[in-house]
Amino acid sequence: MSSNHIFPLLYAAPISYYAQYIQNPGCIEKTENFTKQSFRTRCRVYGANGVINLSIPVLSNHTKTVITDVAISNIDAWQRNHWKTLESAYKSSPFFEFYVHLIQPLFLTPYHNLWAFNMAFHTTILHCLDLHISPSFTHEFSPIQPNDLRLVYSSKKAHPISDDFPIYQQVFSYQGEFETDLSVLDGLFNLGPELENYLRKLPL
Repeated sequence: MSSNHIFPLLYAAPISYYAQYIQNPGCIEKTENFTKQSFRTRCRVYGANGVINLSIPVLSNHTKTVITDVAISNIDAWQRNHWKTLESAYKSSPFFEFYVHLIQPLFLTPYHNLWAFNMAFHTTILHCLDLHISPSFTHEFSPIQPNDLRLVYSSKKAHPISDDFPIYQQVFSYQGEFETDLSVLDGLFNLGPELENYLRKLPL
């Protein structure tokens, strides 16, 4: 399988990630080393004061650690804080109550391993989208290639074509401009069952 079909495992990944994942399925990278300051530990949501960056704290010195071995730091009750932020941002969205029973348990169950948490999140999102996709995984690391999907989903720069994504109603968009390519949670809570069609129609 070519490297442009290898997906990193992310935290509440951007909408573009799931558009790519369901339009052009591939395998999930399980053999890479941990990458700092990436969507592997971060996601972007839309609150009353604009875009909010949520970050999972991990124990230090993980840059040469295989992604499956990265340990989470639970000193600061990050799960509780992240859920409070999500609840504040999306409790008035059209489909928050529809999905809360599936999403909230991810923030109530203690996790000590980043891979385990992100995998549980990914599986839950697929369930919310009613997508019966069984994830497959890499068994050895393949060198990074140009336009490699492992580099595309960066917390430091927008997805190359995210400006072309159709606008949908966001909870706080009346206060400012439409924010494109946020966490899939933004699409889920605002679009509900229509999110799958939205993802399938995105230009990639």
